Amino acid sequence: MGISFIASPPPIIDKQSYLEFQRSLISRGIEFTTATNPEHHIQVVREAPTPLQVSVRVLVPAPLGQLLVVASHPARPLDAFVEEVEEIVEAHKDTWPTAQRQLIKCDATLRDLYETENERAFEELWERWLGQSRDSLAILGEPVLGGGLRFVMPAMRLDEPQIEVKIESYLRDSSKFFIETQFSWPQPGEDLEPRERLTKLNRYVEEKVLAFIKERSS
Repeated sequence: MGISFIASPPPIIDKQSYLEFQRSLISRGIEFTTATNPEHHIQVVREAPTPLQVSVRVLVPAPLGQLLVVASHPARPLDAFVEEVEEIVEAHKDTWPTAQRQLIKCDATLRDLYETENERAFEELWERWLGQSRDSLAILGEPVLGGGLRFVMPAMRLDEPQIEVKIESYLRDSSKFFIETQFSWPQPGEDLEPRERLTKLNRYVEEKVLAFIKERSS
């Protein structure tokens, strides 16, 4: 699971802010393993017990900054990750306070693996869901290892996200579906609101995306 904020003005990244950001994270209970400071960039990584990556960068040449938080294996329920994102956002505000921050864009993404009863998830998708024959793919000339569906739902109001859902056979384990759901707010408003955004995304996955898959598979 991950969330990205792009805002203006960009943060001033130097040795002082590099150290201040680390101190603020620690004071807010965010533990990490390593921190690095390449040019225009601060990256904080926790390897265990729950992996976490925090990235603050200046987007060059655009005068914008990005805060990106990613958990590669978030525990469910996702409350712990949401709470950590809230603390990271506050640590960012502590380090780079400004009364004129303008949020330009926000994206939140949740990726899941879904077990199927079929040895090949793509066969279930292609033949059972879509009612296609296996032979209909022969025109492509080679055996098809996998594939999937992609849905894009536009935002219906300015304060709502565009939604993109991908459902694909997982190539590393052909019996599973790889599911990616992304919310993208092109006009995200003034407040970062990480809890509201992540909770809304997770609820959509649980109530809409997984229900869609279960209905097709039943």
